[in-house]
Amino acid sequence: MRKTFLLSVVVCIILSSCSGQKDIPTVFPSLTTKISFTETAMATSTLTPTPTRIQPTELPSTPSFTPFPHYPNKRVVFDYYVVGNQADWDIFFDTPSGNILTKLVLYDDGQILIAGTGETYKQKVLSSAEIKSFLLKLETLGFYSLESNQKHDPTDDLYNFEGKYEEVGIIGGLRDCILVDADKSRNLCVHESYMQFLIPEMKNILQYLDAYKPAGLTPYYPDRILITIQIADSSLENPPVIHWDERFPPLEKDPKRYTSDTSNQVIYIDGDMAKEIYLFFEGTDTKVVSQNGKEYIVYLRVLLPHEKVKNPQP
Repeated sequence: MRKTFLLSVVVCIILSSCSGQKDIPTVFPSLTTKISFTETAMATSTLTPTPTRIQPTELPSTPSFTPFPHYPNKRVVFDYYVVGNQADWDIFFDTPSGNILTKLVLYDDGQILIAGTGETYKQKVLSSAEIKSFLLKLETLGFYSLESNQKHDPTDDLYNFEGKYEEVGIIGGLRDCILVDADKSRNLCVHESYMQFLIPEMKNILQYLDAYKPAGLTPYYPDRILITIQIADSSLENPPVIHWDERFPPLEKDPKRYTSDTSNQVIYIDGDMAKEIYLFFEGTDTKVVSQNGKEYIVYLRVLLPHEKVKNPQP
């Protein structure tokens, strides 16, 4: 899964804002119908307050853009995610979701999403019995009783370094985290550099989550995506070039979109068009495409129902 890109687009976005001109994104509606983002009432929940989620390192930002359309984000009951990436998208993500890589997420309406290869996900709506069984298994494996000061060093009881501890940079390093916000709540992370030193109980929990595949999973199709566009470098060996569907947004630089001093730009797309572009990528996160005689590299980032995106503010 390609989630990390060059930070140049973020820097370029910042430089663009300093020119004094306010960039306004183009929001592309459905291919067939105009999507209405009317706010809907969410079901009252009796779950406990959300534990503190580990956040990626924030990059400095100054640009200001017009707000995205309203989206009724779903409430997370369980999230198995990876944090620590720095990517082009960071500046667009709002807390508490952040630009994290979700492996498995369960919402309070029972929908579960499980990451596959590339940018693909499988989904299912779990029954109350399935949800109870899933969370009970975590408790049986000792998730709530594990001791940890979350320092990821020899003082952290999640690890047994056996005298082989070598400090690595925590900032920029990847951590696998488990967040539960149900009758019992907890957020626990492990550092990927020290996976081999995890105590058996923690290894068993991660193995359970990695292998969890309930019966009846079906493909998930997103209703929101972000794409980054940059001109392809002809001097580099790129994948085969395919033609960009003319129904999709034009790829040429447009000052009304999130743009920069280079040919890079980031576009938010929702509705049916988001699904169609997702299908066009065929489960990958990168395509080299052509339009009007020019070649572009287009990167895709699926936005899941709980992920909150915003236009960067000064």
